[in-house]
Amino acid sequence: MTSIFGQVGCAALLALSLSSAPLLMTQRGTAEDHMKTFQSHIQEYVTLHKKAEGSFPAAPKKVTDPTIIAQHEQKLAQAIRALRPTAKRGDIFTPDAEKMITTIIKTKLDGNARSTILGDGNPKSPEATVPINLAVNATYPPSAPVSTMPPSLLMALPTLPPEVEFRFVGHSLILRDVRANMIVDFMQNAI
Repeated sequence: MTSIFGQVGCAALLALSLSSAPLLMTQRGTAEDHMKTFQSHIQEYVTLHKKAEGSFPAAPKKVTDPTIIAQHEQKLAQAIRALRPTAKRGDIFTPDAEKMITTIIKTKLDGNARSTILGDGNPKSPEATVPINLAVNATYPPSAPVSTMPPSLLMALPTLPPEVEFRFVGHSLILRDVRANMIVDFMQNAI
């Protein structure tokens, strides 16, 4: 025979477990919501990038002249800056996105991958000679190295469209516009 305390305890435990279920689903939903919000911000940027690209003539298809390539990059960067004059850090890497991405990095980054990221190719390594201004809409110096991104980490991070990529500058993670060669957003102390 179960005592009254046993019945109350079981009822309380059942109520607690049932009330916890929505909390757990909400936490999972929140991570999904953060991912969707991040992807939405990325898509908004890509739409803006394409609008900027369409505002002036495209570079010839098979250009190999570095001067023409650099001029095209600069025109594209200027057009993007004109379309997002008030852009600031955190527009894409929102606090929730930063938490999500930092968690991914910390769980997927082993010692070897960390050494690879912070090694010779990192523009903040001791061997690097070109300073990088970590600022939204800043040009990524063409002569600066780009950090190596371990495939295991890239596979775990959110998938990006071809216009942008993740790169590290020291311990900061940047979102770099590949064709405009500029920093779209960045988050400090990512690793």
